Amino acid sequence: MEAARVGLAAAWTIFQLYTAQAGLYDLLIQLPVHVGFAVALAFLTGPIPESAARAAARSGRTRRRWPDALAALLALACAAYYVAHNARLASRMAMVDGLPTTDLAVGVLFVLLLLEAARRHIGPALVVLALAFVVYAFAGPWLPGFLSHGGESFMTLVDGQMFTTGGVFGIPTLVSATFIYLFVVFGGVMSHGGLLRFFTDAALAVAGGTRGGAGKVAVISSGLFGTVNGSAIANAVTTGAFTIPLMMRAGYRPAFAAGVEATASMGGQLIPPVMGAAAFIMAETLGVPYSTVALAAAIPGVLYFVAVGVMVHFEAARQGLPVLARSELPKLRTVLTRDAHLLLGPALLVWFLVEGRSPLFAGFWALVASIVVSQLRRETRIGWRETLRILVDSAQSAMPVALACATVGIVVGVVSATGLGLKLAGGIVGLAQGNMLATLLLTMLAALVLGTGLPTSATYIITSIMAAPALVQLGVPKLVAHMFVFYFGILADLTPPTAISTYATASIAGADVWRTQWTAMALALSGFIIPFSFAYDPALMMLGAGPVRVVLRTAAATLGLVMLGAGVIGYLRRPTRRWERGLLLVGAVLLIFPGWVSDALGVACFIVVLVSQRPAGLPGAACGAAR
Repeated sequence: MEAARVGLAAAWTIFQLYTAQAGLYDLLIQLPVHVGFAVALAFLTGPIPESAARAAARSGRTRRRWPDALAALLALACAAYYVAHNARLASRMAMVDGLPTTDLAVGVLFVLLLLEAARRHIGPALVVLALAFVVYAFAGPWLPGFLSHGGESFMTLVDGQMFTTGGVFGIPTLVSATFIYLFVVFGGVMSHGGLLRFFTDAALAVAGGTRGGAGKVAVISSGLFGTVNGSAIANAVTTGAFTIPLMMRAGYRPAFAAGVEATASMGGQLIPPVMGAAAFIMAETLGVPYSTVALAAAIPGVLYFVAVGVMVHFEAARQGLPVLARSELPKLRTVLTRDAHLLLGPALLVWFLVEGRSPLFAGFWALVASIVVSQLRRETRIGWRETLRILVDSAQSAMPVALACATVGIVVGVVSATGLGLKLAGGIVGLAQGNMLATLLLTMLAALVLGTGLPTSATYIITSIMAAPALVQLGVPKLVAHMFVFYFGILADLTPPTAISTYATASIAGADVWRTQWTAMALALSGFIIPFSFAYDPALMMLGAGPVRVVLRTAAATLGLVMLGAGVIGYLRRPTRRWERGLLLVGAVLLIFPGWVSDALGVACFIVVLVSQRPAGLPGAACGAAR
């Protein structure tokens, strides 16, 4: 069974790399094969995470694993059916010619296998949601108000979901089968090739000797690794194994160290060039080059990491943590001499994206370049064993994403067929009575609630088709509206009780999970505010504004985030008093939200607090201390 799993995983990755280079097949071949591999691999892989007792029981009772093997074979057989009958399926008129009995049986079997695989590896929430939308498709004629629609027959629903590119094999699955899978492999090559070590050592060399250096190393290294990885949980586990013990040795509380790593790892999905699955889906949905999405996300993503780094600095100053000795830190010149060649892959990726090449082209050749340059030094060389590990690990990492994208395709298909998206957008606007702030808050709430039970990509897809149109109706540019729901779909990963990455970091730190989650939310507070800022003024996304306006807005937001960090931690030049802390938080909100008047008031708040915290010995310090 294990040999079958490894062989299937490697075969899937090879298939994906071949189509990335040679070109895609017809979509009703490419996408069913992609989903077939994902479902089959899911049945050959135990649920993640799997307890040791359960794993032992499964390995000790192999005779009971034949149902999983049979399910895997059936999934591959369903995919093969689409390949064998492609000419007929591609030429028929969907939902007009009707479905032969065999087609109907294959479609139903395939979707049932998909739902069971998704239940095992993602959890029941997404499956229940998909089934609820199936029920909605049937129950439309009996529903009241704006929820009512004409209804779907069983055959029409199966036809639309399984034999067109508007349901299970829609845009989410297309993105999974192209961009997402390729960048998962790219991240695997970067990790096995030593890029993670390079990022952590470079971060130590740059920031390790400053106040709060250990925490800043976590922020910088997780952010850098996130640029080529795009997975919060992968970042938390890989970089956290090094940065969390480092922070704890430096004196940070375990819960704070775990919260820093979880927050920084999650932020890897917010910063270009690789921003995770949802960003590629956004580009495909909006019909814009991926480089447009990445460029628009650049300033908000950097501001997020600035805000987290500021809080880490103020916490270290508040606790009086010692500075790491320079003699114990690597030298930047040594790190660059040793591993600078590893940057060729990411640099080539950025170059191609800036040049306007497709992410598929850019990712494939960046991947090839990374493998080639890894051979230049023995320490970074990727041999045959590492290659096989990358092939298998990439498939395992891509599998739950593929299952989520295919399952959420059911929701997208029903919403499209029934017109529910436009109806809900109108309902949100009506409920908010056309008020911009109320509409933004309702949209944020919907994304956070959905995100507590769904993967990031699924949350983005659902909120983008249901809530983002409401923002567009109020005049928010479409890219800004989609970026708004994108942010909160990701931030839901830090929202208790299902903040998955915090479970991993808390385990590494030996910290209380609940305390870690609330610490991570406080550290990520800027992420909850920045989307409101660019929704009101897209200058932060470099849209509709000249360079001067972009620079001024960015500077104001940066100062606001510094004040936010000082207010949350309770330290600026020294511990803050209550009124100083309150003034810092008020000034932060005034600066982060756009407007010349609010910016001036925010700067005034900062100056007042800064003057009140003058060091002892300066004029006015004595009376300030007396107060």
